Amino acid sequence: MNIFRIIILAIMGFVLVNCDNSKSTVSDIKQKVEQTGSDVGDKAKDLIEQTKLQSEDVLNKIKEGNYSLAQDMLINDAKLKLPKSIDETTTLVDVSKENGIISYKYVVKGVTKEALQTESNQKSIFNNLLALYCDKDLSMKTLKLVFPDGASHNYYINDEKVLTMNLKPSDCNVK
Repeated sequence: MNIFRIIILAIMGFVLVNCDNSKSTVSDIKQKVEQTGSDVGDKAKDLIEQTKLQSEDVLNKIKEGNYSLAQDMLINDAKLKLPKSIDETTTLVDVSKENGIISYKYVVKGVTKEALQTESNQKSIFNNLLALYCDKDLSMKTLKLVFPDGASHNYYINDEKVLTMNLKPSDCNVK
């Protein structure tokens, strides 16, 4: 399980969206993305190490043929860490499973629905999530094995779902 790496990519995507009404320039946004990416990268390394042992336990459950228990282990561990502030505008508030899919629920504040839904921001968020999801480390391999139908990232503003990004293991073959 490596939801935190997925969340990190979501952060980078949201940095592009976190513009206020002062019309930040492209270079200002790039600078924010670079700084956030650097800060988050350091935190991600620590989280990755923490999840490696759990990934091994989950793989053992899969070897025993118990996918449901492996899924529950990943979900329950993630829920213990919630709510998880991703950045100043985004909070991961729930992780659940349904029909072989892991589902992440984020609450976004301080960003308009329109800003979040722009084509460029959606593409950026999707590409960042895809890069992380397709990573070949043990945690991501485990996540894809335990949730064979993929992952769904759902972003809410004022209790309204405004954006969903779905990923599945076969997406990693299309690059």
